[in-house]
Amino acid sequence: MKNYNLYQNKIPIFIGIIIGILLLNFFLPDKNLEINFEELALGEDNKKLKGVVDGKTIHCSDLRDLESCTESYKNNNDKMPVILWLGNSQLQVINQPKPDDEVSSSQLHRKLKKFGMYTLTFSQPNANLQEHYLMFAHLLNQFPIETLILPLVFDDMREEILRPNLKNILEDLETFEIIKKTFTGKNLISVTSKKNTAGSQLKNEKNTYQDQWENYLNRELAQIWPLWNDRDNLRSKFLGSLYLLRNSILNINATTTRRMIKGPYIKNLKAYEDILNLADINKINVIVYIPPLRNDVKIPYDLDEYKYFKKKTKNIADKYDVNFVSLENIIPGEFWGYKGSTNLKNKNELDFMHFKGSGHRILAEKLFFEVRKILE
Repeated sequence: MKNYNLYQNKIPIFIGIIIGILLLNFFLPDKNLEINFEELALGEDNKKLKGVVDGKTIHCSDLRDLESCTESYKNNNDKMPVILWLGNSQLQVINQPKPDDEVSSSQLHRKLKKFGMYTLTFSQPNANLQEHYLMFAHLLNQFPIETLILPLVFDDMREEILRPNLKNILEDLETFEIIKKTFTGKNLISVTSKKNTAGSQLKNEKNTYQDQWENYLNRELAQIWPLWNDRDNLRSKFLGSLYLLRNSILNINATTTRRMIKGPYIKNLKAYEDILNLADINKINVIVYIPPLRNDVKIPYDLDEYKYFKKKTKNIADKYDVNFVSLENIIPGEFWGYKGSTNLKNKNELDFMHFKGSGHRILAEKLFFEVRKILE
């Protein structure tokens, strides 16, 4: 009777293990698939593409590919004044692409090069202004920047995360010296320092007996069970599924009104001012623009918040005497498309951020006009 109870008590454990294995196999991604949350909802209609002109890379992301943009510039002509264009995925995604379509960064580069100017573009999906500030400060030491083109994306004012491949910029001493006394710089340094301190404390606690035992188990499990080695990708896919499930439960989709989040909004406004101040100190021209937004349907913003945002950012631009232009309505509705679902309904949704190749041509032409206007 005692043995029976012993086995009976272990039945739930065995059932749990079996269910866990089934769930792991269900969520296990393709071995060749790299999970990227930033591109989770791009869908099949969107193609990620960065600017390359005459075989040279003129459009990069961050420290991972900075060298390729630097080398292209040096190999071309490292005396040419640089037009630096910062942005988000709007600059590196084409909706419903055709074979000959190019992103706007390539087109603007080609147009301005005829006038002796070298356009470099750096963009990251959902990039916030704090990240733009850090990237701008770092690139000041890399290139002779004459003009900065800066989009103000209302949606990205909700973001405040500093992604790892930008966070590493803080290790550069020259950049650190540039930003250390500004509001944004102090904030980024403080947040990063706290995380690094926590990481150092954890590192000091390594090599304990428990840590050695856990490492041994991880190695052994990885050899007998392929799923164990894939647990990081597995976690990403699982969290991605939770994100879709949350949106389904709350009935959130691309057209759902996204309200402003006060904390990140204030930090990004301060970063915006820090960018303009840094440009002013270095005598760099600035073109600030409100980016194109789909206008053939109701936009997913609170209209009062959006209007206040445009007014506020325009006032700040005026304070620093920089060029402010609204490009909201330059791209017709037919040049926009669809993106992947943001919930479990698996239906394509309206894309408010990415447009077709025709839209990229229009954006490049408009910015070409604005750059030429301030430099003449």
